[in-house]
Amino acid sequence: MDVITITLLFVGLILFFGSFAEFIFKRFGIPDVLFLIILGFIIGPSALGYVSPTDLQIIAPIFTTFTLVFLLFDGAFNINLASLIKEFTDSIVLTGWNFFISTIVVTSIMLLFGFDWKLSLLAGFTLGGVSSSFVIPVLKQMNLSPKIFSLLTLESALTDVFSIVFSLAVIQFMQLGDFGLQSTFTQIVALFAVGAAMGIVAGVLWFILVVKVFKEHNYMLTIAYLLVIFVVTEFLQGSGAIAALFFGLVLNNSRKISSILRGITSTDAVKKEMAIKGDLGISITTRNEEFFYNQISFFLKTFFFVYIGILIDIRDTKILIIGILISVAVMLSRRSSIILKKIVGQEHKGIIDSMFARGLAAAAIAQIAVQSELPGAKELASIAYVVITGTIILASANIFIDRWRAPKTQKKEDIKKNPIQKRIEATNQAIKIKKQEITKKSKRKKSRASKKVIKKVNKKTSKTKR
Repeated sequence: MDVITITLLFVGLILFFGSFAEFIFKRFGIPDVLFLIILGFIIGPSALGYVSPTDLQIIAPIFTTFTLVFLLFDGAFNINLASLIKEFTDSIVLTGWNFFISTIVVTSIMLLFGFDWKLSLLAGFTLGGVSSSFVIPVLKQMNLSPKIFSLLTLESALTDVFSIVFSLAVIQFMQLGDFGLQSTFTQIVALFAVGAAMGIVAGVLWFILVVKVFKEHNYMLTIAYLLVIFVVTEFLQGSGAIAALFFGLVLNNSRKISSILRGITSTDAVKKEMAIKGDLGISITTRNEEFFYNQISFFLKTFFFVYIGILIDIRDTKILIIGILISVAVMLSRRSSIILKKIVGQEHKGIIDSMFARGLAAAAIAQIAVQSELPGAKELASIAYVVITGTIILASANIFIDRWRAPKTQKKEDIKKNPIQKRIEATNQAIKIKKQEITKKSKRKKSRASKKVIKKVNKKTSKTKR
């Protein structure tokens, strides 16, 4: 068989394996990403050697960037506007605390093993953030409250920004000897503000185009528009990933947002009350559209984690030991977070404790460090890949344990229901309630009408008797 035929065969088999791994997660609670990483390791250079990172080095940066952007966009379809506003402050506090605690832990371990303080600090910032590419796909397969989903999605999106900005600042310092704390924080605020603003403006513009111009749902055109938003935001020195997240939020909450805007412009008190409930708005997304985006996320997630498995190199014992120690230390620092306990309490702490896996941002920064030819960059990249794998394995094990400790009824709901099914059930329930209200009203009207008829008949009979 030629190269094209073998490649297509591999793609098909990997997708079959990804579907099977997803079924295992839904049935037994073992995260599918763990199986995907193992598959990548088996076909990678450390085992069978069918694929090596050099074979994928041309397409890998483009693929990983698109995966991050699209997973954030698709993840936004599970975030409610009200829960987002409520949890925003808590997300900022949780993100800042966990990011800097993780950075201190990783930097300290690197220093203990004799690495230069600059490289150690770079490693701390590189591995300080939680991975959106792990968190969002796992959360979407679980039955969680909107509060927890919003909290963890925002944390993963924000820590990606923190990791990239602080790491690039350290790389600049290592190259030029210049590091400005004020300029770094200003850059972080600018990245988030520009990204959020671009996502919201682009979402409102897309709403107008769909309602007034296109007047139909075009899935591929939406994805094309998403890529344009990412590129324009990056050009304006903002975070394209944050823009993708907020664009998805606007689309998902388009009915609520448009209803509120109509209520603001209306002078009728009844309409204002209806607007708050979302009864006056128009939704520009459908269940079929959300399902389509969900399938693309599955495709991207499957190949991304297989790629992570291919990157694992276990030939250097020192690198392996450092990576394992950092992975365990990151897990313990997450579990001992005092801020975490205050924000979420004990009910959901188990699942939130499990969301500490590192991923896309760390791999991307490691590649930038190698390309910049920094001293010790290759060792840093190797450690980063081990930590990414180690934290994903540990996080997967924690999720599995937490799900099996949960009550049986809750586990059954987690296995059977996905976000789309839950939305369908909620819609059906709302329709059922509405029908009941209509039947009650019609019965009241009929009873009133029958009473009027009886009164008329009684009057006529009384007249005839007289």
